[in-house]
Amino acid sequence: MTAPRIALISATPLAIAPAASAIAEAFPDGDIWNLLDDRLLADAQQQGGISEPLAARMDRLIELALAGGADGVLLTCSQYGVRADARDASADGVSVLSADGALFDEVVSHRPSRVLLVASLESAAADSTERLGAVAASAGLEVEIVPLVVPEAARPSVGRELAELLAVAIREVADVYDVVMLAQYSLAPAADALDREFPVPVLDGPRAAARRLRTQLGGAAA
Repeated sequence: MTAPRIALISATPLAIAPAASAIAEAFPDGDIWNLLDDRLLADAQQQGGISEPLAARMDRLIELALAGGADGVLLTCSQYGVRADARDASADGVSVLSADGALFDEVVSHRPSRVLLVASLESAAADSTERLGAVAASAGLEVEIVPLVVPEAARPSVGRELAELLAVAIREVADVYDVVMLAQYSLAPAADALDREFPVPVLDGPRAAARRLRTQLGGAAA
């Protein structure tokens, strides 16, 4: 497969490294192109959601990536995922993925009864809970989604520090759950350590998206 150009569109710098790492693993010879608007998330929080002007701003970034020759586009911010879902794949001619569409599908593939959904922001937890619930319902699956918000995880931290921070919070959850889902790309660096510590699958968005892109662009899944 010819080395592809994958555009990563981010609303926070914290999402860039996890996304780029997962894409580099799936496409060792690929060309990663980062597009960042670091006000998209803050403006959405101030405005109480994704307003029409903010949606248009994200759409312009997607169009910029397509015009620049991207072979695949990944939005790394879960709250703007609807802008990827609204695309016409046949018109675009390339895959434009939401941050967590592939992740939701992987979670549902485990047929869980209860999912522990971990986030650092209330808004991200609420958004991901709603959309994961819709995906599960469309698959005919009844799933209880337990949101766990860890505000301290919103600040920049190294992988080991982040993993321990999240692990402490997860240990305090009394519910029994079948899957842990990390709802934001900024939490993905903790996935491996958490997966080793807890006896259930710990799934993250960057690697799920990278696997899907790899498959859609004609290669074997990484």
